[in-house]
Amino acid sequence: MAGISRKGLSACIVLSICVLLMGGARAHGADAGPIKVGLLLPYTGTMVLQAKDITDAVELAFDQAGRKAGGRPIEVIKEDDENDPNSGITKVRRLVEQQKVDFVIGPVSSAVGLAIHDYLRKQKVIQLNPTAFTRELTSPDKWSKNIFRLCDTSDINCFPMAKWMYKNTPYRNIVLAGSDFAAGHHSLEAFKAGFEQSGGKIVKEVYAKMGTMDFAPFLPAIDVKGADAVYAWFAGTDAVRFVQQYQEFGLSKRLPLYGHAGITDDPYLSSIGDAALGIITSGHYASTLDTPASHAFVNAYKAKYGQIPSRYSEQGYVAGSMVVAVAGDLKGNISNFDQLCSEIPKASAKIGSPSGPLAFDKYNQRIVNMYALKVEKRDGKLLNVIYDKLGTIRQEDVWGWWLNKK
Repeated sequence: MAGISRKGLSACIVLSICVLLMGGARAHGADAGPIKVGLLLPYTGTMVLQAKDITDAVELAFDQAGRKAGGRPIEVIKEDDENDPNSGITKVRRLVEQQKVDFVIGPVSSAVGLAIHDYLRKQKVIQLNPTAFTRELTSPDKWSKNIFRLCDTSDINCFPMAKWMYKNTPYRNIVLAGSDFAAGHHSLEAFKAGFEQSGGKIVKEVYAKMGTMDFAPFLPAIDVKGADAVYAWFAGTDAVRFVQQYQEFGLSKRLPLYGHAGITDDPYLSSIGDAALGIITSGHYASTLDTPASHAFVNAYKAKYGQIPSRYSEQGYVAGSMVVAVAGDLKGNISNFDQLCSEIPKASAKIGSPSGPLAFDKYNQRIVNMYALKVEKRDGKLLNVIYDKLGTIRQEDVWGWWLNKK
């Protein structure tokens, strides 16, 4: 302090106190403004109904909370990732760096999920991933404390379904058919591992480009000698065209069609029509789930939107509910990032989600009840109906085939 007068020293102390007070005011102000939630979803492209259902359900959760969380208003900012990885990274940067969001809910596409993953791991923002389910996103080497996945993984879905098919159907020789990108490949690889472990055989694998309009050149490749059933992964409007053309080509009479829930998703069933009847898929939720929590959710959703919720709706509702729950537990003080990350699993455990208790493993992957679903017509309407229970599945239960774990 040599060279500073007593008067100068007093001025420095006063200035330091002012700086501290201003810093405290800024921190308090940051927690007093709106909680910003960015929706990064494909509002254009082949998966617009997924985006709509997620958005509607997030809004429902916020409406039920009075559009507040922890005493603070909720502001929703939407960005269209166009179902495209390049667009996804551009739009998520906009949400984080320009809009300064606290939470990102999205995406739908696994390809977009992989594209934005490393970026989000480095940001002080919470990602609630409702739908992108490729196995890598919550693997031991890619998981992150600020990223939570709210759906099943490609392994959680397809590996147990393979075991179920081997045990509960007479089919032993399966053709795999799917979209030629990460989600399609990872799903069918998981099914293949589970089916071959059980003693079955995969006789052929056929992949079609996303956005395929005419499957006529593709379908003959599925109809191979020795095959007795098909397991498929398609999503959105691709699934509509595939299932319709599969029946039109006459394959459904010779090769029963099974698959991931995406091929008969509720938002697209009316477009698929009766070609979907009888198809059995695997998924973690259907509106026909007979529990009080599911009934309450279905009734609230129908009252607001005039339609039944889908599994995407359930995932969006859980995402919105998590924002409300964690901000509530922290009384709106979410600026301590490490505290926010560690509080999310605790707050989530208090939520009674439509599909059951909400819990995460140590990699922030949701632990889910999985079901075999069958498309039936009830009161003139096509629905996915709970057909059988596959069990409560953790990703650690089903990823040994690629992580070399048993």
